[in-house]
Amino acid sequence: MKSAFANLGLALQFLTLASSINGLLLGPQIQLPDGDTITGNYETLNNLESYLGIPFAAPPVGDLRFRPPQAYNGSLNGFQALTYGPSCPQMDPTAGGAAVVGALPNDVVSLVMQTPLFGAILPLAEDCLTLNVYRKRGLSSTAKLPVMFWIFGGGFEIGGSSTYTPEQLMAQGALQGQDFIYVSINYRLAAFGFLGGKEVKAEGSGNVGLLDQRLALQWVADNIAAFGGDPSKVTIFGESAGAISVGHQIIGNSGDNTYKGKPLFRAAIMQSGSVLPTQDIDAPFPQLIFDTVANAAGCGTASDKMACLRGVPYSVMLAACNSVPAMFSYESLQLSYMPRPDGGFIPYQQMQMVADGKYARVPYIIGDQDDEGSLFALTNLNVTTNAEVAAYIGNVFPGMSSSQMTELLTVYPQDVTQGSPFNTGLLNALTPENKRIAAFLGDVVFQAPRRFFLNNMPDVTRYTFDSQQLEGTPIAGTFHANDIIWQYYVTGSGSLVYRNAFIAFANTLNPNSGGIYTLTNWPQYQNTNALANNMLYINAVGLTTGKDNYRQAAISFLNENYLDILA
Repeated sequence: MKSAFANLGLALQFLTLASSINGLLLGPQIQLPDGDTITGNYETLNNLESYLGIPFAAPPVGDLRFRPPQAYNGSLNGFQALTYGPSCPQMDPTAGGAAVVGALPNDVVSLVMQTPLFGAILPLAEDCLTLNVYRKRGLSSTAKLPVMFWIFGGGFEIGGSSTYTPEQLMAQGALQGQDFIYVSINYRLAAFGFLGGKEVKAEGSGNVGLLDQRLALQWVADNIAAFGGDPSKVTIFGESAGAISVGHQIIGNSGDNTYKGKPLFRAAIMQSGSVLPTQDIDAPFPQLIFDTVANAAGCGTASDKMACLRGVPYSVMLAACNSVPAMFSYESLQLSYMPRPDGGFIPYQQMQMVADGKYARVPYIIGDQDDEGSLFALTNLNVTTNAEVAAYIGNVFPGMSSSQMTELLTVYPQDVTQGSPFNTGLLNALTPENKRIAAFLGDVVFQAPRRFFLNNMPDVTRYTFDSQQLEGTPIAGTFHANDIIWQYYVTGSGSLVYRNAFIAFANTLNPNSGGIYTLTNWPQYQNTNALANNMLYINAVGLTTGKDNYRQAAISFLNENYLDILA
């Protein structure tokens, strides 16, 4: 009898060991609230688990092309969440123009190419609405960790979640004693996600890329607790188009960010972007883009152009999507595809919505790179005279009066020492007007809306920063999107903000709570004219505090006339 019990004990030990080995081979498993079980990966080089390529929406194909997303209603039971899903269809970022990087010195090209805005080769498919979850290995489902929800950038034309892996971010969180759950998503881009025109507005299909993001946030609200996350502690963050997306999520539905009676996010971080100075979705320019795309797809004379566009093969639609200028064409930041007021999710002009108080009351961080416009000004080097600058700006912003144009050209003078890259004197002037245009583009799309956002939201806690980390870099300066390098790939002074302070903020709503990793106290924002320091500056070798009052006259002019300066 004793022998039998001993054999039974050995058998049970064997089964337990086999089960453990099988679990390691299969990967970690999560049971979702609906009872479905999915399997993920043990990350081999760190103490993490990942669950990749989880569908959160019905495939946006066929009749669902261009339409608001529908929640995924299939079974996820047994789903192998082992690899990233394909990225959404992309534009050629140089459609209609030459590659920006061709104008840069070799050493600058090497630095610029480290950002995912350039050179990324991603598997693409129209069925692309998936998300990814990273967590600490073996985390309990009762851990209730804060969640950092990443929205990638790329001008609403390119990009995907798979190029932003969070290992360094999460390692820093562990060092600070501030672990978190990391979620990244795909959303529809270019014509597939941000097509304009009266036809789009009439059927309520505007800004569906933003609605993809909102649906992914709802998936997180419903499911993240199973991973050990706290759905009441979600921070949405993003860079460039991702930051602009965050800004639009803050004003979306007139500032109502609730789902099932609870906020979808409690905080936000915006890196180089907030809301945009844009015309309505059915204004002449977005209508021109729609008509061009429809003609390129062979749908220009169809009685129902939207139905026709939904019926053309994917390859035809993708080619039509690329028939209009991209962000690195001559038109630059007059983007063919971008969020615009649609009468629905974004009811009316975005900056006016902020002024009217139509925003979610959540604490946020917002900041810019010092030379946001330097790369985008490399596509219009044939603009070399004052008259040509006026014509170029007037084409992008047709609502400006002649007197406004005169004042704009005064506050952005024909003086290369005041242009971007800033603080470089006579250097880096590729043409007599290049640095002037760079200063204007960086301010009108990034710096002015940032300051407008801050100064029109006095009832929320907010922090702001400006990075001068790469001051002195030839031609590009502290260029747009370089923050991604220090956030995800290489440690530098900017990492003290993009990793340490952001993680602290997501955990406690205070960026100064990172323990020994908080080297400089970041002051809360007051307003542009604050007597005390109200901005954090990222320098080449560290952080300092100062005032948010640079280019006061120029940026004030833009923000006082925003209803006439609409792209």
